[in-house]
Amino acid sequence: MIRAAAIACVGCAMGSGLGCAVDHGAATSRIAVGGDSPLAALFVRVAEDAGIPSDELAAASWASTRFRFATDPEDAVRAEAESLRSGDLALLGGDGFRRDVDAALARGISGRDADGRKVIVTRRQAAGSTNGLGQIEQGLDYTGATWVAASTSNYQVASRGVGDIDHIVIHDTEGSFSGSVSWFQDPTAQVSAHYIVRSSDGHLDQMVAEKNVAWHDKCFNTNTIGIEHEGYEASPQLWYTETMYEKSAALTSYLADKYGIAKEHGPILGHGEAPDCSDHTDPGAGWNWDHYIELVKAGGAGQYLAGDITVDAPATIVAGELATVTVTAVNHGTSAWDLDATRVGTQGPQDRASQLYVAGDWIAPNRAAAVDAPTAPGATGTFTFQIVGPAVTEPTAIDEVFELVEEGGAWFGPTFDLAIQVVPAEAGSDATMTDHSGCNATGDGAGALVLLALAGLRRRRR
Repeated sequence: MIRAAAIACVGCAMGSGLGCAVDHGAATSRIAVGGDSPLAALFVRVAEDAGIPSDELAAASWASTRFRFATDPEDAVRAEAESLRSGDLALLGGDGFRRDVDAALARGISGRDADGRKVIVTRRQAAGSTNGLGQIEQGLDYTGATWVAASTSNYQVASRGVGDIDHIVIHDTEGSFSGSVSWFQDPTAQVSAHYIVRSSDGHLDQMVAEKNVAWHDKCFNTNTIGIEHEGYEASPQLWYTETMYEKSAALTSYLADKYGIAKEHGPILGHGEAPDCSDHTDPGAGWNWDHYIELVKAGGAGQYLAGDITVDAPATIVAGELATVTVTAVNHGTSAWDLDATRVGTQGPQDRASQLYVAGDWIAPNRAAAVDAPTAPGATGTFTFQIVGPAVTEPTAIDEVFELVEEGGAWFGPTFDLAIQVVPAEAGSDATMTDHSGCNATGDGAGALVLLALAGLRRRRR
């Protein structure tokens, strides 16, 4: 272990030369961008050069790329920074892109780069940036959507009723959510869809009234409803999230009930399966049709359950010291756990600020970590995060309660606790010293490993 410093260091272990990710504009209680990915330091450095907040730059990159770059990362990040600095967001998706960034900042981000290293964007207590969109109207037909109108040049005005619609077509955007919204608003595009679903949180925009004919499937438009999904056919693991499946399935279930469409794969089909005159293949082989149709039949409601939880944590920690906690749990539900959305949250009471919070490593004081990798039903998920020993003047027992949560959705148990003895730093120790190497080093925890069994919870302590 090392003593906790007031900054988060990233990239050093790989010899990247990127140094520590320090947002000098942030208070020490909040590090805007952290994690062990060299991208974290890149976001901080480029943001400082551009004079913009580092968390906005990182959130913009997450919204558009999921931290995977087709070109040199520095070139791509500097281009995004210049767009944010100048306010010229046309290439990124216009005003809708600002809406995506604001939503990401409100949730916080736990993302992974191409090498699997973490980028943490700490949740903002007050969401939003200086150029938000303001109030958005509720969807015209579906109350779960917001109304963001497509250009009238991109669809056919009609008066379709219940007997006129017999298929629902599932698409992916092959681009960002905001970029696709902006494209449907461009009068030269000559394309549109009735609805579009955002990957990160399942947010829905309605862009064309259901009674009108959207131009989403070339010559298979007249009797269909088109639903676009943010993402790329080639990268379903990054973009086809559980929350997107669920929110889309709730919409499709509503449409099927409204228009008398069977809730089966057939009347509900992909763009690449439609009997049209196009050569599109989306949403591709990565779209989980069996799961999606199950969700449609259930009205979009997935089942979140966890069990067989094991907590590997130190039994004792020194004030100011950092330690690593690893939580494993088996997914006993029917819904997958998403990389960014399935998180460890505080309980007792719910959403309290934890004494063990480590700025730059946690998503927020009440969100310790997201699952390390997408976790299918039946598989085991891992949640890894650091804790810091709070300042104490005498040995103090701390017992904090946590539970898993699908962000924006359900909490699901069982709860588990971290029971840790915190001891004061010895006089004259380096408890408050900064690690001048610029990197966090991990050592062995204190105490022996003890295996406990309690209400299905196995706790290993170091």
